[in-house]
Formats: sequence, C-alpha cells, structure tokens
Amino acid sequence: MTQNTVTVRRRFRTASAGFTVAELLVLVAVISILCAIGFPLYLSYSRAQETDGAARVIVVALNQARQLAVTRGGSYSVDTQTAPNNRVRFFCTNAIVDGSGNVLCAAGTVWTGAGTDGLGWHRLENAARIVQAPAITFSSLGGATIAPAGTAFRVQNSSATGTLDVCVSPSGRIKVQATGAPCP
Repeated sequence: MTQNTVTVRRRFRTASAGFTVAELLVLVAVISILCAIGFPLYLSYSRAQETDGAARVIVVALNQARQLAVTRGGSYSVDTQTAPNNRVRFFCTNAIVDGSGNVLCAAGTVWTGAGTDGLGWHRLENAARIVQAPAITFSSLGGATIAPAGTAFRVQNSSATGTLDVCVSPSGRIKVQATGAPCP
C-alpha cells in the first residue's frame, strides 16, 4: 500500500466521524417548527373530513330512501334521532302492494338492510352530530316533501367547529352545501 492510499483512508474516517451537537440541535429545531405549523393544519383537515363524512352518510341514507320509494312504488319517510344517538332510518308511510297482490311494505314498517342495525338505523360513525333534521317523505315519483319547507339536515363535527347542510329539494335532489346557504 502506498502512502497516498493510507492518507486518503485516514481523511475519510475523520471526515465521516458523525454530526456535531450544533447540527443535531438545528435539526431538532427545524423538525419542531414544522410540527408546530403542521399539527394544527392536520387537526383542521381532520375535523373537516369528519363533518364531510357525516354529511355523506346522510346523503347515502336519503338516496336509499328515495330509491326504495321509486322502485317499490310507494312513499318512504325519514325518521331521525339527534343527540345523543345521531342516527337515521326510513319507513313506509302507506302500504305498498305489487301487481300480484303481495304486500311489499305495510304502513309504518321500518326498512332494514345493508348498513342498518336490527331496527333499521343508519348511525353516524365518526362522533359527528345531527344538529337539525326536518321531516322528509319521498314519493313513488322520487319527489320529496320537506317540513318545514326549505329546512336542511345539519351535521356538525365532534368538536363543534364545523357544520354542513344536506339539502333535499322538492324534486328529490340531494346535495351537501355550506351552512346558511338557502335550500330550495
């Protein structure tokens, strides 16, 4: 081995000895600043997603009630329980009989199926709350009767920092919108 090779190896070992305390402190400070900025943004995003998720659960349940009314040829009403249960279900408002005379749904019968518990309830799973719930009935043509008129379902996240409205128009169209915007 030559003298030149030994010198290069020694320089390499001394140059790669590790980080200094000052470098590590700067790194920890930068990471702390990024966490201090990023964590509140993450919490805000998480709460917004919680509110949006609750509104989407309501939209799915209402669309399902509307679909049942149209496909079965009868009326379905939406029943809601607000705090502390925060759940939605729907039921026949009149007896529905098919062309063969078979009763598809007796008046007042609660629909149970996919996504419901044994009593037909769709539950908000992420601790969000239903703050306001109008009485809604879907007809066999897909139209909706809302009482009081122009009222929307209102959902709120678990920390009460955000709300969204779920509006149902008389034609049966269901949409999520910002709180306070007028419903048709």
